[in-house]
Amino acid sequence: MKTAIAAVATVVIILMGSVATRAQAPSGYEAEPVLNAKDLATAELLKGPHFTVDPKVPVRGFIERFTIRSAYGTFQANGLRMLPIRVNEVEALAKLDDRSKPKEFAEASGRAIARPVTSTVNMLVHPVDTITVLPDGVGRLFGRIELGTQRVFQAATAPGASGGQRAEEASKRVGMATITALGFEKERRDLAKSLGVDPYTTNVVLSEKLTDTAWVSFSGRFLVQTATSILVPYSMAMSAVTITNSTVYDTPPADLVNNATRIFGTTGATEAQVQALVQNPQYSLTTLTELALGIQRLQGVPGRDAVVIFAAAARTQDECRFVAGAINMLARYHEAVAPIAQVSAPGPVLGRTAGGALVLAAPVDYVAWLARVGIAANRPDLQAPEKVSFVSGRLTPLAQKELTKRGWKIFESFTTAASH
Repeated sequence: MKTAIAAVATVVIILMGSVATRAQAPSGYEAEPVLNAKDLATAELLKGPHFTVDPKVPVRGFIERFTIRSAYGTFQANGLRMLPIRVNEVEALAKLDDRSKPKEFAEASGRAIARPVTSTVNMLVHPVDTITVLPDGVGRLFGRIELGTQRVFQAATAPGASGGQRAEEASKRVGMATITALGFEKERRDLAKSLGVDPYTTNVVLSEKLTDTAWVSFSGRFLVQTATSILVPYSMAMSAVTITNSTVYDTPPADLVNNATRIFGTTGATEAQVQALVQNPQYSLTTLTELALGIQRLQGVPGRDAVVIFAAAARTQDECRFVAGAINMLARYHEAVAPIAQVSAPGPVLGRTAGGALVLAAPVDYVAWLARVGIAANRPDLQAPEKVSFVSGRLTPLAQKELTKRGWKIFESFTTAASH
């Protein structure tokens, strides 16, 4: 009995991020900690009229994992940049809930015809639940992962599918509901725009609510757009962090897919390799569009085909966002600091300048001095006379010290935004 109690106590201590957690790290290294939410985000992002954020934030795979609790469900925000987006989604749900209560909306619902097609949300990824599968975050992408030949073969041999048909199928993305009615899909995008949320959100609860409300507006002739035209509190988070332009609001989904396919095709990747990326269900159309934008910002730089192949191997939403973020960080360096002469992948995405400097972009929250970081820092392929790493978040003092000792110049809080 005493042994069992001791074991339980040990588990509790580990989960609370105490000193016992750090003791498990190999000698000379750190362990990823559990941080305090109040030290990471402003008070209004941690508690509002419709949500609260758990006070403890574990770091796994270099990503801070926030848990948001609300009347609409429990939501996971994987990464500090995702926190305002997920909080804004809760506020959008509250706004949509308020707009569905008036008598006029109920009457419009009665007039609305039945939906011809049910939601095609991909349930392989379900952000309203705390993610326990593949908890390593994006650490895998620092290794030399490859795109499996089976996926390339399947993409190349899609039976009887034309380019347009494959684009239409690929547009049925994570978080996207497709209804075969002329004009409805634009109605839904416009509604998302009025709320300042991603029309291709991976939040299944919000995706369904957008679909239901837009359908009433579309077929029941109810002006939901007017009722929700005022931005909800954190809606600017979308335009500032995730959606770099209005393309995802103003462009039909099949056109987004076709445009991304065209951009990926200019890299020199084969059609099958491009289709393996475009058909990867873990990419929302927004993330796919961001990745295409980053590739386009590096137009003419050799090695972008390797990035396409590497991106196609992503198997979680975290990894998809990482690749899109990394390529856009390199693009920003290319535009604002020094031209990138070569990019390479797999694992991780790297840039090299004409002067031979190695540039590593890391869109991550928190880098501790882990054993695997130490191993990576000594890899032969990560050596150069000048080594620069741009991190969107921060490093621990020990990680900063050890990487500097190994010749790395580290810059924190580097964003993915365009320089203009």
